[in-house]
Formats: sequence, structure tokens, C-alpha cells
Amino acid sequence: MRRMPLWAVHMLFAACAMLAIAAGAAAAETAISKAAPALWRVQHGTSTVYLLGSLHILPRDFSWRTPQIEAAMAASDRFYFEVPVDKDALKAQKEFVIQNGILANRQTLRGLLSPAEFQRYSAVLRRTGIKAMFYERYRPWLASVMVGLAYLHTRDLTTLKGADDDVMAYAREHDRPLLYLESIQDQMKLLTAGSDESQLRALKALIQSLPCSREQETVLRQVWASGNAKAMNAILDSYFRGHPEAQELLIDRRNHYWLPVLNDVLAQESSTTMITVGVAHIGGRAGLLALLCGEGYKVERAGTDENACGPET
Repeated sequence: MRRMPLWAVHMLFAACAMLAIAAGAAAAETAISKAAPALWRVQHGTSTVYLLGSLHILPRDFSWRTPQIEAAMAASDRFYFEVPVDKDALKAQKEFVIQNGILANRQTLRGLLSPAEFQRYSAVLRRTGIKAMFYERYRPWLASVMVGLAYLHTRDLTTLKGADDDVMAYAREHDRPLLYLESIQDQMKLLTAGSDESQLRALKALIQSLPCSREQETVLRQVWASGNAKAMNAILDSYFRGHPEAQELLIDRRNHYWLPVLNDVLAQESSTTMITVGVAHIGGRAGLLALLCGEGYKVERAGTDENACGPET
């Protein structure tokens, strides 16, 4: 099983009606002819950090690199990402799933879900070729991951890639150091947070919201590709509305953990670093841009005169 994008697990939990409203509002504003995701430049003395908010899943052959992003990658001495995705990390992920992803005491999801919920859940997983003897025993958190991804990406479930994968490939091809903000174990533990009861409620909500998720994914990609930071913040706010504990666990707390690393990077003279993390970590009151502005750094959008630390922002 490949690295699991956190947005696919948690952001689909929002109510279907709320997502439809958010999607309709955003879609009217984000028709684009060419992708131009936002790239932010942070400066301190002779040190520069380029901060890119990534979507962890993009359609195959989706063209998203801009001249500014290409120039930032070429100028960077090293690259930071959320977690590694090498063989050791994937092995650790597999071991974590085996140890933490299976229901105990002969429980099954067939017995925990309603007949209608289990029918919808099992129909999605069957199309991927996963056998019932496996998906019936998934704990609710793992079932949420798999059914969310399988519903959206049945045909390419094992080959999903995003912008961060492209940047990683570039760094490897050009022999640049790859560094990471947290371990695969740290990220996987986020998926098991909360009780089995709360995870089961989340799985039930996800199963009900599946019909909305394709439109949601399309709108999220359109807004990301447009580089419209305000629209992106609005969508992310709608995902977490009513779930402040999820935002604190998945986004805000991790941003604060990462800030000392960014401070250390910016303290190194005559260095240029590219940091690529999920787009949900970039904006908002507790986003990395706000935290970096609070540290007194100069933060601008590359290729524009947009100041992330201005009063309007």
C-alpha cells in the first residue's frame, strides 16, 4: 500500500451538503486556462526558503509547474518534505497497518456498519480487487483511508502521485539532499487518533458523503491550480468547520512542530531551500505563512508583489 495522503482520509468527513455549497461557490470563481499554484518566498538575510503547498494526488500528466516553481527548484540547495517515501518508510508503514489496522476479537465491519453502509463500502472495495476477507476486518480508520481513495481512484490506486512526488523526483535526479519534517510513524499515528467509536462515526459519515467527493476533489484541484489563496483557505475552513480538534491535530499542531526547523533553515547564511508540504498547512491563522510572518520574516508570493504579512492578509 502506498503512502496515504492525509487530505483523502480526513477532509472527506465533512457533511455532503456543506461540501456541495463550498464546491459550487468555488467552481464559479476558479476557471483556469493554465495551472499556476502559489509559491511563497521567505527571506532572512542571505537565506531564502521557497514554500510550496502541494496536492498529494494529481491526475496523471497534470501540468502544474510554473516558471517560478521551476526556477525555485533549480536554485534550491536542498529539499524538505513532510515524510520519506523510500523503501524503509513503506516497510514501516506496512508494519504499522498490520499492527494497528485490523479489528480485534473477530469483529468485522459487516457487524459494525448498517447493511446499507456495508453494501456501499464493500461495493467500492470489491472494484479494486481487494478480497472481502481483508476489507471486512479493517479498523474504521483504515477502512476510511481505503474506501475514500478507492472511490476516487479505483483504476490507479497503487500508482497515485502528487506535486510533492514530482519535486522529490527532481531533487533525486539532480543529486540534492532530501530532508523530512517528520517520520512515517509520526504521520501514521495521526490516522489512529481518537477512539474506535469516533473513528466508526467518521467512517459512517464518509460513506454517506462519497457521492460528493468527486466534485470536491475536482474543485480542490481547480482552486489549488489557480493559485487563489483566499479561495483555498475558504475551502479548507469549510472542511474543518465544526471539527476544531481535527484541525488542531492534523494541521495546527504540526505546523508549530515544524516552525523550529524552518527557523533553523532560515538561520543558515547563503542557502536556498525548497519546502513542500500539503497545501492545508500553508494558509489560515495558524498556517505556516502566518507563523513565519509572526517570526518577522519577509514572506512574498514568488513572481508577484503579494505580501503574505500585509494587513489585508
